[in-house]
Amino acid sequence: MINRWPSISVFADDIGVRYEAAKAMRRRGNIPAQYWKRAVDAARLRGIDGVEYERLAELVSVAGDMSRQQAEAS
Repeated sequence: MINRWPSISVFADDIGVRYEAAKAMRRRGNIPAQYWKRAVDAARLRGIDGVEYERLAELVSVAGDMSRQQAEAS
């Protein structure tokens, strides 16, 4: 989702975090919930489609399911 922004730097500025934090979010594939509102609002202002609360929640749910499956397989 973060890749929809023009750059990680722009995403970081938009949600009010440092570049390194935004880069870590992209690497983990997870935007922490405390930044969801900022991300959704910024995406709206920039005309970036698909950045919605429901989609963010789905991604968290899928990531949790994958973590559980990996733990069970170990």
